Amino acid sequence: MTQFFGMDVGVPFPTVFQMAKQIITFFIMEDTYHYWMHRLLHWGPMYRRVHRIHHQYAAPFGLAAEYASPWETLILGIGTIGAPLLVGAITRNLHLLTVITWVTLRQFQAIDAHSGYDFPWSLRHWMPFWGGADWHDAHHKYFRGNYSSSFRYWDSKYSLLSARDIILTVYSFDGHSGWNRSWREKEG
Repeated sequence: MTQFFGMDVGVPFPTVFQMAKQIITFFIMEDTYHYWMHRLLHWGPMYRRVHRIHHQYAAPFGLAAEYASPWETLILGIGTIGAPLLVGAITRNLHLLTVITWVTLRQFQAIDAHSGYDFPWSLRHWMPFWGGADWHDAHHKYFRGNYSSSFRYWDSKYSLLSARDIILTVYSFDGHSGWNRSWREKEG
């Protein structure tokens, strides 16, 4: 099956640059897929039948990232594993080590986003377009907006951001708490 999807399992291993380029591509592809599927999961019937389980925790913690119905795990998991399979099938240039590294990083990201803590090592401190825990905490608090898994692009583009008065970390660096700008300022 790995050969069918253009996945290599032998040596030599890919370079760090090759892995980084593919993993960044996977994050972008998965985030796009996750945004649209997660938004669909908030539609009435899908929310009641599939996604409500995940939202039992209004103040999420790390393990809540994986607390979901089997259907939700399947629907959103397609984005996680589908990105490398699609890239491998098209380019015929993918290594199993890259996929394992990608899935590990994606799990770390999901746990970080659901941790409820703004860790100093969170990517949002040096990448203003990264979601982070504060971003996803607002989603669990208000149950709408902030549907993306990693980046803020889709939510920003479609103005589906939670609670206008929440300080979301986006544009201007203040030196202490990261990139700060209130969405109320943006709209006002």
